[in-house]
Amino acid sequence: MTFLNRVLQIADPRGRCNRKALLGIALALLSIQAVAIAVHWFTENTALHFVASAVEVACLWIATSAAIKRLHDLGYSGWSVPGATLLLFAWMLVASFVSYLALGESVAVVGSPAFFVYASAVMVWPLAATLWLHFAKGIEGANRYGPEPDDTGLSVAPYGAGLGLPEPQTV
Repeated sequence: MTFLNRVLQIADPRGRCNRKALLGIALALLSIQAVAIAVHWFTENTALHFVASAVEVACLWIATSAAIKRLHDLGYSGWSVPGATLLLFAWMLVASFVSYLALGESVAVVGSPAFFVYASAVMVWPLAATLWLHFAKGIEGANRYGPEPDDTGLSVAPYGAGLGLPEPQTV
């Protein structure tokens, strides 16, 4: 399988992804993000900033697809990602409001103890979800989202997996 085919397989949210593959994808994306951030910080070339931003959007898509595949490996629908995103946004608003009321304007001062409390409160749930995705044991054998991941840590979903679609007919 070529490199481009592997990237396209990872970017497709259908199928399954085990812990090993998720860790590899996460490390690769972190490395790519570090380069993109360096481009933003250390260059003034507008074209390079645009390219780095496009790469960051692609990384977001791949990260979301990998998380969906990992949820599939655990037997959960990928549709829980938008719901979790909305819950996270609501949690961030509540944590921001409560932190501001309890700790005052010092919450906005980066490096202050109040900011540390606020940042910890906001990040506790995303960190817990990330750790769960990385450490939870996947379902052994095939499930409705595809066969058990192979040695690469990925599997391709059968046609219409999770959608209730019939197999395509060959003539």
